[in-house]
Amino acid sequence: MMLSKIDCDEDLLPIDHWTAIERTHYMESSKLFVPVDRAFWRDKDPETGRDVMSMTLTDRMTRGTYLLEGSDPDGPAAICMSYTWCDDSLKWLPLSANERLEVMLSSLSKIYPGVDVRSHITGDPVTVSWEDEPYFMGAFKANLPGHYRYQRRLFTHFRQDDLEERHRGLFLAGDDVSWTAGWAEGAVQTALNAVWGVVHHLGGQNDPTNPGPGDLFDELAPVALPED
Repeated sequence: MMLSKIDCDEDLLPIDHWTAIERTHYMESSKLFVPVDRAFWRDKDPETGRDVMSMTLTDRMTRGTYLLEGSDPDGPAAICMSYTWCDDSLKWLPLSANERLEVMLSSLSKIYPGVDVRSHITGDPVTVSWEDEPYFMGAFKANLPGHYRYQRRLFTHFRQDDLEERHRGLFLAGDDVSWTAGWAEGAVQTALNAVWGVVHHLGGQNDPTNPGPGDLFDELAPVALPED
């Protein structure tokens, strides 16, 4: 967002932090959902006695298919027909929701030849490709080999004592700067780190019996590797 949607003064961050932002890697991801009349996958196969369909991981185009139901087994339900990542997601990108659905139904018919999934669909498919969303531009960050230094710069940005005065006062938070990108816990952690940063920047401090992340920074911070 800071590179493409927001007009930012370059002095907001040191140059090495801008480099870390510019080289951040995002994973693509696509999903497609359809509503169905009921949790028909719990019907029993007369030959095996097992459910006729289950959560499915496959090397076919659908990759991951997930079955969603409520407390009423005869009530409306939904299927995440496909949940894909990276290159697999890019293969879906040019296709409309209905075109994607047709490919998915074809793949599932090969896996479950005796199950008529189409007959249970009650509405239009809904799809999302995160890399095509203007305010997401990717599912989430995922570091590539060699990105440790970039990751550390962004994650530890809340501790600004070593930054020049003109670079202090802006605090980054969220999944994108998290040490464990892709998980809500990391976003919460960076938010708490940023709160400590704001308090410290304004001259406040934690109760000594309850130190904050910046107070224990030297003890807990990720190892700083040589920059050369």
